[in-house]
Amino acid sequence: MPWLALATALTLEPWDLVRVDVPDHPEADASSDRGSMLLAPPSDGTPWRIASVPELDDTEAFEALDALDVAPWHAAGLDGSGVSVAVFDLQWYGAELRDLGILEEISPAGTWDCYSHRSCGVAMDTLRPRFSWEEGAHGVACAEIIRDIAPGVELHLVRVNGQTSLENAIAWAQREGIDLISMSLSFFNESFYDGTGAISDLMDELDAVDTLMVTSAGNYALEHHVARFSDADLDGRHDFGVDSPYLPVWMEAGTRRVSLNWDEYFACGSTDLDLYVYAQDGDLVGRSTIRQLPEDGCRPVERARVSVAEDGWHYLVVHRAGGPAATDFRIFARGSELWEPMPEGSVTDPGTHPAVLTVGAVRGRNYLDNGSESFSSAGPTWSGVAKPELAGPDGLTTTVYGPTGFFGTSAATPAVVGALALLMSEDPSLKPQEAARKLVDASLSDRPLWVADDPALGAGHARLPPPGAAPRGCAASTVFALLILPLSGMKRRRDGPARRSEEAEPPPPR
Repeated sequence: MPWLALATALTLEPWDLVRVDVPDHPEADASSDRGSMLLAPPSDGTPWRIASVPELDDTEAFEALDALDVAPWHAAGLDGSGVSVAVFDLQWYGAELRDLGILEEISPAGTWDCYSHRSCGVAMDTLRPRFSWEEGAHGVACAEIIRDIAPGVELHLVRVNGQTSLENAIAWAQREGIDLISMSLSFFNESFYDGTGAISDLMDELDAVDTLMVTSAGNYALEHHVARFSDADLDGRHDFGVDSPYLPVWMEAGTRRVSLNWDEYFACGSTDLDLYVYAQDGDLVGRSTIRQLPEDGCRPVERARVSVAEDGWHYLVVHRAGGPAATDFRIFARGSELWEPMPEGSVTDPGTHPAVLTVGAVRGRNYLDNGSESFSSAGPTWSGVAKPELAGPDGLTTTVYGPTGFFGTSAATPAVVGALALLMSEDPSLKPQEAARKLVDASLSDRPLWVADDPALGAGHARLPPPGAAPRGCAASTVFALLILPLSGMKRRRDGPARRSEEAEPPPPR
């Protein structure tokens, strides 16, 4: 398909970037040894797609120190020395950073810009973001938590703002022999969240060199729906309920994104689904109707952006434009809340990969008494892997976020990384994967021995054993054990927080 026709089909927004699977494309704004990032569709007709840009899974971190029982380790002189840790993130920028003294607090730390140059050898300019979504200090907060828990680690701050820069960063980590990577980012639509695809291929490379990726499970438990297409009344639309083609979703004012993908990443073009978003008054406010044609190297993905003027109920419709009637599909309504969400299976990439240590979130205050945060993504993955492996504390006080707290699996992930660094500093012979097994085995859980791991907590609350002690918990035999569960039988979570509307149920669209 000529690129002009394809651009019309994809409906690029001004903030979208373009990915081509061609290294060093002459129009590239950034490049890796696998592909390039462009600011606009290539003029030479090279096949392209909307680039995959990761999303954030949003003084001292006192709550984490207490929750993980760090004090005995510091008292024993164990501080993470001898362990190299890299923080992959997209937000390192903000003019206020130097004024707050945050950069000085986490120093010494090397900075590596994996977008500006393939080698990552250019230092980050922390005052000049390239794109609007890079404005902020999310990565600095993650680094601050690691430094508070394991002040002796060799710390590296790495700019990763998309798939192309992630490819560069993974290659850099391999060259540098990095022990642990902390990445509180989620990638969408590169797989059916089953541990396959381009992002998971990179995780295979890390595993081959004994570098452990520790990543956030995601904050999408209340935003996720998975189903097999069903159309009893033959109107071309999926039946979300009895005689209803509508999936209610509460959206707050602002720009909201909804993604739809289906399980045809290795046979794209067999099925063609479309996504529509309606407001309460019945007006069509968003849609994505890309034609999935196999000869064009298609992808089984639809993405819709919705500009919401005021808080209220909206309604999603999935239409089958062509292909088999029985197709498994998945919806993520990011930044919104589904009326009946499906938390199970809501873990995002790369947290779906078996060799990655995936972290859920538990409120740090009264940590051991709390269950998982309501938003914390749960497993298992589509391929049946039990995720996350464990959960860490969030709601942490940091210089960046202040006493209001740093929440989400984003905050829990670097806390777990800090704990791993302490374990490795006590026993330098421990490989990162072995340290992960030890921490999982020490996790605390109030479940009976015969009950399987919690789909949102994994083996339980991350908690350091006393220095020199054997694991205290009754844990999974390995970090990456498989748990085969049919996702078609998942139950929807009906308890949890109150809805964002005071109505008993969403009114039907007019």
